[in-house]
Amino acid sequence: MKPMQQNKKPYKTIGILGGMGPEATADLYLRIIRIFQQEYAAVYDDEFPEIIIWNLPIPDVVENPQQAEKVRAMLIATVKKMEEAGAALIGIPCNSVMAYLDEMRAAASIPVLSIPEEVAKEVQQKGCTTVGVLGTMMTINSGVYSTALENAAIVTPDKEQQELLTRIILNILAGKKNKTDKDFLNVMIAGFQRQGAEQVILGCTELPLLIEEKEGIIDTLSVLARAIVRSSIGEGSNTAEVKP
Repeated sequence: MKPMQQNKKPYKTIGILGGMGPEATADLYLRIIRIFQQEYAAVYDDEFPEIIIWNLPIPDVVENPQQAEKVRAMLIATVKKMEEAGAALIGIPCNSVMAYLDEMRAAASIPVLSIPEEVAKEVQQKGCTTVGVLGTMMTINSGVYSTALENAAIVTPDKEQQELLTRIILNILAGKKNKTDKDFLNVMIAGFQRQGAEQVILGCTELPLLIEEKEGIIDTLSVLARAIVRSSIGEGSNTAEVKP
């Protein structure tokens, strides 16, 4: 455990651009807090970083991602507002909107973290040559993971699996977490592993709300939380896996 500095280290203010969905945003916040408690011995309120959470209700990007221009405009505007509000970095607990990452980065002078880029670092560290990706149709079709994981073969859901996966994600967004959906996800993960996937990426931040992280599974919400803490602290080393 790393002790807090006596002068209360001035961490960079964290910006969480959330609401995609709201529960994943709350989970990300708790994971960040757990890292500071468990890895940096934070106890008192002034031993935690400032965190700005902006809950942005964008149009649906899971089932009907047809309002791309509106979503892009909302994201760019909010990134600017968060920078003006004092955020020194921004993490977004949503894989789907990583399709707009370049535009968001161009709109701000502060770092906007990329979930696929951070996942790619972990995949490279693990030495994986084949990975599976579970995510929304927008995430899969946008190619954000195939671009980030350019040196790895990628296994993705077929049409029928994608339709079922979309339903499961919508159930989680609605607060419905049931055993049938969890069993289906485990069957799909096992199928990806039979196809050679050494790691299966939970490429939708709703999925970790239903499936726990374990050997062979990369939880993108956990990856993002660790990246945010490293950026806030200014360290390059990985922090531990943390569950709320």
